Amino acid sequence: MLLNHLPITFSASHFAGYRVPYESSDQLKTLRTRLFKTHFVLRTGDEVSLFPYAEGTATDGESVTFDVAKDHSVANALAHQALLRSFFNHHRSISGVRPAKFVRDTSNLLKGTGAETFGVFAEYAFNVRPLAPQDGGFLNGVLVNFGARLLIKPTAKELRDRGLPLQGLYVVGESEVDDLYILPMFNRRLMGRMERIEDDFAVLADARKDRVALDQLHVEPTYANFERLGRAALGSDYEGFQRRLAACLFNVSAADKQLARIKQLVEQFDDLQGDLLCCAGLTVSLDGTLTEVNRGIGVGQSRKLNTPQCSLRPGGSITVSWPVDPQIDVNGPFDADSFVCKSPRVAVIYPAAHQGHVERFVAQLRDGVPSNGAKTPMQQGMARKFRLQGMHFELVGVEPASSKAQAYRSAALEAAQRKVDAALVVLTDDDLLLNGAQSPYYTSKAVLMSQGVPVQAVRLPTLLQNSVGYSLNNIALALYAKLGGVPWTLSVQQRLVYEVIVGIGSARVGFDRLSERARLVGITTVFSGDGNYLLGNSTSEAAPGQYEAALLASLRTNLDELQRRFGWRKGDKLRIIFHQSFKRYKETEAQAVASLVRELTDYEVEYAFVQVSADHDWKLFDPASDGAPYRQSRKGVAVPTRGQLVPLGPRAALVTLTGPQQLKTDLQGCPAPMLVSIHPDSTFTSLDYIAEQVFNLTFMSWRSFMPSYQPVSVSYPNMVVKLLGNLRQMPNFNPDILITRLRESRWFL
Repeated sequence: MLLNHLPITFSASHFAGYRVPYESSDQLKTLRTRLFKTHFVLRTGDEVSLFPYAEGTATDGESVTFDVAKDHSVANALAHQALLRSFFNHHRSISGVRPAKFVRDTSNLLKGTGAETFGVFAEYAFNVRPLAPQDGGFLNGVLVNFGARLLIKPTAKELRDRGLPLQGLYVVGESEVDDLYILPMFNRRLMGRMERIEDDFAVLADARKDRVALDQLHVEPTYANFERLGRAALGSDYEGFQRRLAACLFNVSAADKQLARIKQLVEQFDDLQGDLLCCAGLTVSLDGTLTEVNRGIGVGQSRKLNTPQCSLRPGGSITVSWPVDPQIDVNGPFDADSFVCKSPRVAVIYPAAHQGHVERFVAQLRDGVPSNGAKTPMQQGMARKFRLQGMHFELVGVEPASSKAQAYRSAALEAAQRKVDAALVVLTDDDLLLNGAQSPYYTSKAVLMSQGVPVQAVRLPTLLQNSVGYSLNNIALALYAKLGGVPWTLSVQQRLVYEVIVGIGSARVGFDRLSERARLVGITTVFSGDGNYLLGNSTSEAAPGQYEAALLASLRTNLDELQRRFGWRKGDKLRIIFHQSFKRYKETEAQAVASLVRELTDYEVEYAFVQVSADHDWKLFDPASDGAPYRQSRKGVAVPTRGQLVPLGPRAALVTLTGPQQLKTDLQGCPAPMLVSIHPDSTFTSLDYIAEQVFNLTFMSWRSFMPSYQPVSVSYPNMVVKLLGNLRQMPNFNPDILITRLRESRWFL
């Protein structure tokens, strides 16, 4: 296999520079502007380092000698600057500085109708990153990526003059910070959300400025805005445009296409050839060959993780191999002998016009789908599969009304009065696109959840499909989990320590993106070492400065509950592994974790604070992979198989969670591997163990019988974040229900 990592070599082991005291950001900006042509200016702690490009250049400050190995972060910054200057000197259209990016803006990859409004341009990105350690040192290199840069070409004024709807769209304008490298068309920042237009001015909400001239604004170039403006601008031609856009993006994002472009770039681009000037006395060269990943257990090597065993009875008396679904058909779920709600009452809220289809669907959910001799799921129905004594359905039809959300709210109130244990809410695809108080789904969910009733959404097209067994199977699984059931757990060996995994999420309350009145909600989900979901919690709304204390209180409450539940005693060994997937506020989370651990003086505690994220620059390719069959084509060419583990250093590794078989279509791009990194302040630092645990937790999502693309410690908090943002827009919704009656329910599945 190959990493998108291109090794680099410095011409010397030492290099010279100068240092002056750091005073302010204005001082730093002034130095960079004044010395743009002659020096590289870098802030290093409480000092500013100045590196002249030419020998003998007069430079202020104290002379300092740097070491490429010891001062590797400075050396890598110089290598990054050398790349950027080379692109600039070769007249590339630079679209970003960190990482260094340039765009082939002379060739719009999108052709035909719509290309005059929308642009898709090839974009190359370069980020200097070490692969470390290698025999105590660093293998310095450049991560090379190839992707697409979207652009909506006309100004907001031009779009308004064409009669296109702009209300509600976020717009971008010129950045106040001029960057001497970046082209102005790529140096734009978010300005606000279009509220209305007055003459030739935009009146903005959630904005940096309340009023901006339309000809100074462009619509933010996102996929969603491409769709909204594309439908309005192209009418009946939009479907053809959408197909061409999907094919265009695939030609940029597919693994084999990316690999071919990267190799072509390395071999043919003049600005990457030879010695690139870092500073006086130091150059850097690119070795020209991507880093190979061979079989092994060391840094930059790969090993295949084994699919975990699953347990279908407490104590592991029934342990089965994956896939677990047919094994549950035979043996029943993990808690078959202890599950309490053996005869659940389930409300079904649905459009009244489809009563016949709904009645057939719920009967199939309960009793199963005839197989006609084929090996299809859900043949025995939910009642027999999960060893229930029966299922009773309360059907509540929704008649057409001027406000669909209010009609569903009334139906939800009626359903709640019937003392049900769970509810199915049948919705159209258009219903599911609505948010907040306009959404029939969130309106009915808020009403039912306020009574402690978990809700499962069902798409109307799912009811109407011919082969409904697979969908019914996943709906039954999620419904059983929402009723408090445990379908299966991971089979784990006995340990000398009590181990829990805590997933941490964070939600910004409301939908504004620029508001200074930010309010945050912390989300925590707790799992046992075998992957079983134990409980969830959420903090109250808090300002950023108060968020750490709120999160600490939430974590403390969770651990107190676990102590009571499992009877931890003084002197017991306890291991807590914290997972989080976002980058913002990450130091806040780490500080809250450290504070919590300091309080646990009665136990021998070790902990790891782990970031699990697909938002990074690393890619992994397998040139020998010919993908998987898909209709008349193949999908996932050059995509590595699922379960590859590649350490990048002592505290970071890549884990592939999406292989060719897991891609949904033949037009899906190259999936990013998951980057698992351990915070340096952690006391438990077994990278191999933690990375394998992340992989195993992808087999514990009770939303589907297929492995998930994220571990449940990350996906569950993310689901809560998404739902909570909408539910908190509901009038009179009380979020305290999530930490009382629904605390141990997987209501968010």
